[in-house]
Amino acid sequence: MLGTRRSVTWLVYLNSGWEETDGGSLRCFARDGMSTHPVGSHQGNLQIGWFDHLEPIYLDSFRESGMSALYRVVDDKREVLTKSDFEVPSQPIEFVRFLPDEYKNKFEQISTARLDPRFAADNNNQQASLLPDKEDQYFIDVVPKAGTLVLFDSVTLPHLVNEVTSTRQRIAATGWFHEDSEFFISV
Repeated sequence: MLGTRRSVTWLVYLNSGWEETDGGSLRCFARDGMSTHPVGSHQGNLQIGWFDHLEPIYLDSFRESGMSALYRVVDDKREVLTKSDFEVPSQPIEFVRFLPDEYKNKFEQISTARLDPRFAADNNNQQASLLPDKEDQYFIDVVPKAGTLVLFDSVTLPHLVNEVTSTRQRIAATGWFHEDSEFFISV
């Protein structure tokens, strides 16, 4: 809706004595061996997951039908993965249900009940994600210890902030560098 969007985010954590058990860490979904595919967003569409652990999957909400679809980028072209266009449901959102059976075991949603209970249901405590057992390869948690400087590209790196589990507040100085938006929607 604005002419610019966040690009690079910077954070300086200010809490002295903050421990990992206090929560509030920044979780980044970085991938080793990432291909040349754009991550975080593609042509104004949000990345919502991974295909085969390394290939970004995007939610296209600008379909002619007025509905949405999931796609990946193959040879610089969109390859729609969903059976048909769909209405994005209210939370909990489990995008795997819109995929054909042959893609379901290759899809991994970024926000799941196990990783972030705000975004997806856990189906009676079953894992909503297909992350392998060595899940630490697929995200990095940055503990908000005083004096820690974090600088990352908030457009290309999917991320979230974990819940604070202590009774203290997480305190940080933060800011964003902005870049021109690829799409500008006037209202």
